[in-house]
Amino acid sequence: MADTQRHTRQTTDPGSGSEGGARQGRLGRTVALVVILTVFWIVLSGRIGLQYFIFMAASIAIVLAINPERPFGPHAEGRTRSFGDRLRATVDLFRYLGWLIWNVLKANVDVAIMILHPRMPIRPQFMVFRTTMKNDVARVLVANSMTLTPGTITVDLDGDRYLVHAIHPASAGAVTGGGLQNKVAPIFGEGEDPPPTVRWHTSYHEIHDWRMDDEEMQATAKSRARTTTGPTEGPDPATPEEP
Repeated sequence: MADTQRHTRQTTDPGSGSEGGARQGRLGRTVALVVILTVFWIVLSGRIGLQYFIFMAASIAIVLAINPERPFGPHAEGRTRSFGDRLRATVDLFRYLGWLIWNVLKANVDVAIMILHPRMPIRPQFMVFRTTMKNDVARVLVANSMTLTPGTITVDLDGDRYLVHAIHPASAGAVTGGGLQNKVAPIFGEGEDPPPTVRWHTSYHEIHDWRMDDEEMQATAKSRARTTTGPTEGPDPATPEEP
């Protein structure tokens, strides 16, 4: 009788299965991340030995500790990712890496040509844009990818808003066209990120309100204009009119 009651509680408890599945899913994603980091470390290091293994293990443990989120997690809409979804995410990850390496090589050549050109045709500007991606790791990966690519550097990231410096507007074509965002988004189960609306600024002094939307910036500008101009001057009501 007691065994029957225990079996009934286990089968009718909806939370136990979901919690167990979530733990198993997180464990699987952690193992996948460890494997990816290990391969990445070995490829960059090129050395095998006990001391290197210990240092690698310690570094990976620190990365796991300070980054609670894991790749290949649930979709942005909350749906649990199947094995097929995670396999496609892995393929998307390697596609992104190949795309990034190719664009870094091209950007090196483009920047070198601009610098060595007698007229040095550079147009350094700041760009402000937003992304629709919800995953924080995906947003940071986009920011770091821009910094790794010669010609662009991420100055600041605040939520879904980016502040980026570009040596020339053409250097940021992968971002303004949405190519970079849409290479990163599938890795984290995000949907397509449309090309962003970009605000360009030639000076850092112009972008003190870069975290605001266009409507907020317009309202702030109007408020400052009213404050600086003051009330409209008119006749002093205390002064009597001459007959």
